[in-house]
Amino acid sequence: MNKLFRTFVVALTAVFAAGCANQDIKPVEVICPVLGGVAGAAIAAGAFDGDDSEGAMAGGAALGAGLAWFLCKDRSEPPAAPAPKPRPPAPKPQPPKDSDGDGVYDNRDECPGTPAGVKVNAVGCPEVGEKILSLEGVNFDHDKAMIKAESRPILDNAVKVLNENASVHVRVEGHTDSDGTDAYNMGLSQRRAEAVVAYLTAAGIDAGRLSAVGYGESSPVAPNDSKENKYKNRRVDLVVTDN
Repeated sequence: MNKLFRTFVVALTAVFAAGCANQDIKPVEVICPVLGGVAGAAIAAGAFDGDDSEGAMAGGAALGAGLAWFLCKDRSEPPAAPAPKPRPPAPKPQPPKDSDGDGVYDNRDECPGTPAGVKVNAVGCPEVGEKILSLEGVNFDHDKAMIKAESRPILDNAVKVLNENASVHVRVEGHTDSDGTDAYNMGLSQRRAEAVVAYLTAAGIDAGRLSAVGYGESSPVAPNDSKENKYKNRRVDLVVTDN
């Protein structure tokens, strides 16, 4: 009995020594060396007697445990790492923007609020001589230079456009119908142009960007052959200047 007990102890010692070599072991890798160690010790005990038996048992236990551990070791391949997720496609580059549609991209457009239809230069500002904005609806009563209430929203929009094109200088051109003398109409058209300049500057436009010029009856937009057409000719225009 004492001999068998020593055999068991020696076998366990051999197993734990083998197990310490690999901390990440499975249960079967412990059980197999235990049984192998016991079997190896038992075989050695039967083969040797006397003083050499205990040493032989220890060696047999160690050899049996080691052999069993080697034979029972899990050699299956570790699970493959999951395949990396595909990267999302790179965002498509956005085309350059041209907010006001004048043909000059925003990143180099110095006048980003140019009205549609106005010819612009290389930096997106209205060409000299272009009418920057139609003031259709800004008309005057006969022989008057007072701005009418219905003209104010149109002029307020002109203020907005001028603010969006801060580098632009404009000439306010006043006009009349054919009633009256040429000299009188020149003065009347000048007063109409000056009235519009006063309205724009009161709304915050720098007076240095504006000039007022009267053209009398020399540039009609309609024949002066009816009351309605004469009313159309009593008007103002905003024309871009170089400074």
